[in-house]
Amino acid sequence: MAAKAKNKGGRPSKYDPAYCAEVVTHCATGASLTSFAASIDVARSTINEWMEQHDEFSEAVKRAKAKCAAWWEEKARTGLEGKDVNPTLCIFGLKNMAADDWREKHQVEHSGEFKGLEVVIRR
Repeated sequence: MAAKAKNKGGRPSKYDPAYCAEVVTHCATGASLTSFAASIDVARSTINEWMEQHDEFSEAVKRAKAKCAAWWEEKARTGLEGKDVNPTLCIFGLKNMAADDWREKHQVEHSGEFKGLEVVIRR
C-alpha cells in the first residue's frame, strides 16, 4: 500500500518499511508498542504518526497487537494449568493489550425522553 502522506519538510522520517515485520515480531513476545519504539530509538508518539501516515504500518501494528494479546492469553492459560505465572501481571497485560476482549467496563445505553431534574431543597 502507498503512504497516505509524504513528509512535508523538516527532519527526514526514520520510518523504514522493514518496521512492519519487526513490530509484529517484537510484540509477539508480549512486548508493547512503547517497547518497540524504544528498541528502534523513537518516541511512542512517532509510532502513532507512522500509523496515520503509512497504511501498511498501521495494518502491521494491528497484527502486532493481536500477537501480543495472544501471548498474554497463553501466559494466562499456562497459569490455569498450575504453572508459576503472576496472575496480576496477566490481568493487566490482557486488559491493556486486548481491551476489547478483557476490559471490565460495561457500557449501558438508555432510551426514552429526558424531562429534566426537579431540585428540592429541604430546611
